[in-house]
Amino acid sequence: MSGHRVCTRLFWRHARQLAYQQRTPFASCGSSLASASSASTFGPASATDTHRGAHWASSSSTALRCFGSSGSAAAASQTAAPQVADAAHAASTSEASGSGRDSSSGTPQRHIYATKGYGSHPPPRRGSVPLWTDDAIPRLPRMPLQRRIFCNRALNLKQIKAVGYDMDYTLAQYKPDTFEGLAHKETVTKLIEVFRYPEELRQLDFQWDYMTKGLIIDKERGNMLKVDRHNYVKVAYHGFEELSAEKRKAIYNAHQSTHSGGGGVFEEAGGYAMVDTLFSLAEAYLYMQLVDMKDGSAAAAGSNGGVKPGFEVLQRKSYKDLYRDLRTAVDMCHRDGSLKRAVAANPEKFIHRDENLVHVLETQRAAGRTLFLATNSLFDYTNVVMNFLLLGKTGSQKTTDWLKYFDVVMVGCAKPSFFQHRAPLFSIDVNTGMLRNTDNGAPIIPIDEQDMSVDMSPSPVDVGGNGSGAAPALRNPALAAATGAEGLRPGAGAGLRAAALGGGNVFQGGWYGDLHKMLGVTEGSQVLYIGDHIYGDIVKSKKDIGWRTMLVVPELELELEKAGRSTKMADELRQLRQLRDEYDDRIQRLRWSIAQGAAAAASGGARGPEADEATQDAQQLLEAAEVDRAQLKARHSALLRAHHKQFHPIWGQLMKTGHQNSRFAHQIERYACLYTSHVSNLAFFSPDKSWMGRMDVMAHEAEGEVWDAVDAGLEAAGAPPSGAEMDVGV
Repeated sequence: MSGHRVCTRLFWRHARQLAYQQRTPFASCGSSLASASSASTFGPASATDTHRGAHWASSSSTALRCFGSSGSAAAASQTAAPQVADAAHAASTSEASGSGRDSSSGTPQRHIYATKGYGSHPPPRRGSVPLWTDDAIPRLPRMPLQRRIFCNRALNLKQIKAVGYDMDYTLAQYKPDTFEGLAHKETVTKLIEVFRYPEELRQLDFQWDYMTKGLIIDKERGNMLKVDRHNYVKVAYHGFEELSAEKRKAIYNAHQSTHSGGGGVFEEAGGYAMVDTLFSLAEAYLYMQLVDMKDGSAAAAGSNGGVKPGFEVLQRKSYKDLYRDLRTAVDMCHRDGSLKRAVAANPEKFIHRDENLVHVLETQRAAGRTLFLATNSLFDYTNVVMNFLLLGKTGSQKTTDWLKYFDVVMVGCAKPSFFQHRAPLFSIDVNTGMLRNTDNGAPIIPIDEQDMSVDMSPSPVDVGGNGSGAAPALRNPALAAATGAEGLRPGAGAGLRAAALGGGNVFQGGWYGDLHKMLGVTEGSQVLYIGDHIYGDIVKSKKDIGWRTMLVVPELELELEKAGRSTKMADELRQLRQLRDEYDDRIQRLRWSIAQGAAAAASGGARGPEADEATQDAQQLLEAAEVDRAQLKARHSALLRAHHKQFHPIWGQLMKTGHQNSRFAHQIERYACLYTSHVSNLAFFSPDKSWMGRMDVMAHEAEGEVWDAVDAGLEAAGAPPSGAEMDVGV
């Protein structure tokens, strides 16, 4: 039998096997996506019958038709239909809002996107899930996903001597609608009053859930990017206008594309800025508004022959200048206290109260951990926030009683520089706020003050200790009791004891080396640090000093909830990818077979009727397969867009970009030993738990799992006919 005939029979046999379980046309499958993407909607299978011939029309589109059957993939389509409709509604709303600028007035308008509180979920309520200490036998068979802590690298907490916390967006989870709204308003005020930006900026609204973490700002081009783990740009906006695929690829993904800044790929030196923390969302959104306003005023100037009064400053500035002014204005808001005063006046308006925080801290101390707080905020603001979080006190009721939960408090750390460079270390008088010089954490007593008669001999854990295992003697018991030194555990370092004996355990500045001495740790792996900033808290502490790390990702709460509702859609996407790959392979086989036959005919070789018939069959199959592949690709693309819009209508799933992990997810995998949605999720696990890393899966293993799922679907629909039963002529 000729090669053409063999190829045709093999292709046809598999098509018949797939057709065995199909009973409904492909149109029923495509209908669920009709509203999600009109440009990618495909019609019924019968629309392509004219390209196929009678025998192909009766059982063609078999790979596609399986998604309209009663099998698992069809169930995925039916289950996903309401979700797709919601995503389609968000997409249509997005398209209706256009670039966010009213073309008649040039005034930026509010963008309406139904993200349903993306990134704003409050911490878990007390009693929503039993605490780890509540019952020796768990009442729930499985911990809810939102309350779990996920492990990238094995971590035995028994080997951790000290546990540290960041404050902002870690212990203190801010309410983005109020706090980021305040940041947006105050930044606009600075731009107008200091940088002479037009008064029209005051009309700008703030859509707090429009932005997400993990984005990249191209400061020179005025673009906002989302990239995958290979630094391939998958989503790009200029202002509020999405770049076309062609333009996006030409600028960022072409081999010859480079940045004028000369830096590496998406580095600060190359003209980029990272949206690494929830604090950056208002800043990023305002930058998009400024770009949109600048472009809108330029367009208006071109049509009217002049720049609108007050907008000249925008026309003189480049996109990079806009970002520099914006960044300076944001820093001014933090320095002049405009944000802090509002929070101090009403913490409850801006910060979620976490009912489980005290339990987490007390449990870890009871398990023998040394606890520290390391934050970039200064003590005055830290005192306001921690009083509210741990004591429920505000205003004149504030005390320093919250310090009892920490062995060391370091404020004004200036992370990530804290992990790299030495800086002066000062002790803080918590009653007056005055700074005192220190000597490696030990207080330096001014010569005109009375000798405090304190024995500063080092603890047994330090080099040169007395080796007796006993804590240094306290020559002034009353002072020791007043400063809390008696409550220090014997494992605390000399610097920590000396600081407490000298009047407090609160410091400003310094670097990680000072902290290590105070904690009595000898290597970074003995410290677990918990923070929210992927770069400033996690990447630098992990890479530079080897701390174990845990990342807090509040957005994960909604991400997990939506992922749980779209598992069948995700399964269908995986099967569609597999079928697209199979179609590509079959089409290439048919093209090769046809080309070989044409080459044989051109060489003058003898060809019988059977060879000609095989070539005709192969050509007919090729045409039909190419039509089916195009429909398969269209459905796959539309379903993928709908899937991502379920999570966020603009930027999609936080941890994914297309089918790849996002750059943000890639950083989490590499540098965060643990990650979770809220720091208080620690309340649901033992403080001595040994976290086991997940089993790595390589491509060949994952592909086997996909085909196992496909085979299971085939078996569930009924065993297909054997090869012998289906070996019939075409």
